[in-house]
Amino acid sequence: MRSRLASLCLAALMLAPVVGHAQGLVAIQNYSADFRTEQPLTFSLFSNGGYDQLDYKNGIPGTGGSIDSWFVTGGGSIMYTRPDQTTPFSFSLDSSVVHYVDGVPSFRDTFYNNRASINFEHRFSERLKISNNFYATYGVEPNNAFGYGASTTLWNGQYLYGFNNFNINYAWSPRFSTTTSYTIDGIAYQDDLVATQEDRYTHLFAQQFSYAINRQTSVNAEYRYRMTTFDKTPGKNYASHFALAGVDHAWSERFSGSARAGAEFYDSDSTNKTSPYAEAALNYAVDRQTMVRWFAALGFNGAELAAFNSRYGVNTGLQLNHNLTKRLSVNAGATYAYSQFDNAGAGDVTEHSIFLSTGLGYNILENLRLDAQYSFSTLQSTTALREFDRHRVSLGATASF
Repeated sequence: MRSRLASLCLAALMLAPVVGHAQGLVAIQNYSADFRTEQPLTFSLFSNGGYDQLDYKNGIPGTGGSIDSWFVTGGGSIMYTRPDQTTPFSFSLDSSVVHYVDGVPSFRDTFYNNRASINFEHRFSERLKISNNFYATYGVEPNNAFGYGASTTLWNGQYLYGFNNFNINYAWSPRFSTTTSYTIDGIAYQDDLVATQEDRYTHLFAQQFSYAINRQTSVNAEYRYRMTTFDKTPGKNYASHFALAGVDHAWSERFSGSARAGAEFYDSDSTNKTSPYAEAALNYAVDRQTMVRWFAALGFNGAELAAFNSRYGVNTGLQLNHNLTKRLSVNAGATYAYSQFDNAGAGDVTEHSIFLSTGLGYNILENLRLDAQYSFSTLQSTTALREFDRHRVSLGATASF
């Protein structure tokens, strides 16, 4: 599966010069990137260090990936956005190395985080538009993918996650349009024990019908089909049909949102269920200094199904970025997940996951920035061995050219 996913990522980069950040939901069909602000080609070098403490509350000391160590990180990134009227385009690449002075039990001392995202649109005419969004990460932090349910909330070592969405939008009239899309994503873990249970890839086909009530609001109906295949445990394969209705609304050029709600028909070898499904996202640029993003999703999830028939729950998150002055900025984020694991042979398992972060940034010079960051995450579970608390603090600098 690792080679298959790597080939997918490479093919997507070669065949589709576009990609989305995949931040928030991977299911919402409005994948358009924000091309309003031009970003010249920018190179950055960054380095930081800090302390990381991850404690499994009821685990056996020295096992389970518990961390109690200082760490250092170094890396670089490239960003570019071209807000062209016909073919807007953007990409970002970043790569870093993290070294834990005292190591991570059950794994190693040095880890790698690499991410790539590419977005593009092309407008053939006033009626026909295509867009493609690609995102890939080879990382170690579960929170990189936590927002869209690709990864577990536990530290499980290095993993590769890839995502690509392609969609075609056609306006049949000034008010009525259709969007046809195909999305493929997959995840593969480096640790063989984790990979056996978690390696999987998903195909998602969607057809949306949209009617514009006015310039700010459109309503829509949508059908989706999702098929998830586990690479090493085919008994966990499942498929879902979705029947959804929704609304997209722009309160202003800076404030917009999307919502979908309906039913998900979940089918696997071990269970068949029909449950409510919903997703929503808001983007609010309060002014040039403040950006607020929120997402939420209710539905079935494919992570950590090794001992269960299904996993159903809610993911929601909020991110705030605010420039206090021309030099000083602040950021904060909060993500919450509730999961209900169905176990036919024993009692169900319920879990609550929380991730909180906050940070400050200060520009010493126009191209030199200092950053301080703190994050806290916790997992509460009816399976006591999975529960943990984690504190992580860092201080670093970024130079841009």
